[in-house]
Order: sequence, then C-alpha cells, then structure tokens
Amino acid sequence: MKFSDGSDQFAFKDKHVTYVSRLQCVQAAIESQVNVMKDENPKRKVGLVTFNNEVTIVGDGTQNPDTIRGDKLTNYDFLLENGKKQYQTYLSQPITQTHQNLNEKLFKLEETGPTALGPGLLTAVALAAEGGHGSQVVICTDGLANIGIGSLEDKKTDNEGDCEVEQFYKQVALYAKNKGVTVSIVTIKGGEEADLETLSHVYKETGGNVNVVEPEELTKNF
Repeated sequence: MKFSDGSDQFAFKDKHVTYVSRLQCVQAAIESQVNVMKDENPKRKVGLVTFNNEVTIVGDGTQNPDTIRGDKLTNYDFLLENGKKQYQTYLSQPITQTHQNLNEKLFKLEETGPTALGPGLLTAVALAAEGGHGSQVVICTDGLANIGIGSLEDKKTDNEGDCEVEQFYKQVALYAKNKGVTVSIVTIKGGEEADLETLSHVYKETGGNVNVVEPEELTKNF
C-alpha cells in the first residue's frame, strides 16, 4: 500500500467538513474489512505490507515491523525468500487475536512520495503463498511504481524485444498462480497513473481484478 504526499493528498472537500486524505479513506476501508472478517472469518490471517521508498512488513501487527531497503529492493530472490521466511513471524495468529494490533499499526501510517510497488507486491505474494491456496493479495496504490524491481519509470528492453519490467510482473504472476494466490489491484482516482496495462499480467493471470475508485467509495468497494 502506498500513497503520495504533498498538496494532492486530499480526497474531497466541502466547506462544512474537514479535509479527508486518500490515505484516511483507505485506512477506514481496511479497518472496516478487518472488523467484518474477525466476526465472519475468525480463523483468517490478515497482514499488511506497506511500500514507499522502502518496503515494510507490518504483518498482523503483533511484531515489530521488518523493513527492506537499499539494494535488497532490486533483488528478486531475496524478496521472495524473505517473504516466505517471515510468514511464521508476521502471520502466525488469526484475525480474532490480531485485529486490535493491526488497526493500531494501520492508523499510524503516514503518506510519502516514492512507490516501491514491485518489491512490495513480491513480498506480499511470497507471504500469502505460505498461507496456502486460496490466499489473496490486494494491492492498493495511487502512484506509479518507481523504486526497486518492477519500476515502471525506466522500462528497459532486452535483445529479444521483451520489456524486462513486464517480465518481472509476469514472473510474479506465474508464482502467485502456481501457489493459488489471487492478486487484485485497487488504484485510487486523483493520484498518478499506475500503468494498469503492465500490472494487468498479475491480476489477469491469478484471477483477480482491478478497480479504479474514488477515495470516498473505498469502504464500499474494497
């Protein structure tokens, strides 16, 4: 999950109400889902991975976060193996036992600029895959991937004419599909273009979907 900072952060405004940021809309949407799941799916495990200029595994909120930065953000093998390794630590308990911690960590998030979407996606998929077939990843972003592996700002073409960045997303998609993980994308209107065409490899291959929504509609659509 990533949200840009600065003057464009506000989702909507009325002269009679307070500004509400896109991040606040997403926080409310996730909190709503967490509260529903603890009642309807009490054995489900739910974790949070955030990404800006680094990737942070918050997990279910019961442990100190694990932060990934620097050269590790361009290392596919490290990101995959680290995500798999961290499953037992960061997704060890059901939502009935973790919802309070998770919501507390959720509302401590702050808006930042860069978007390490690729490393964040791979980390989340690796974590979810350890939960078995039927696990789901929902990527929520309002910006273009521009940090680490999968950066969409500087697509490079190899000798065969295939885009290296697209190959990365195809590789993640294939791994997720083989592990029975569904990946969906929620991108928020009012942010930067997220290049859904390139990201489509992931949600199409895994049977997920993509939604482009107004910030104030997130709680209903999430």
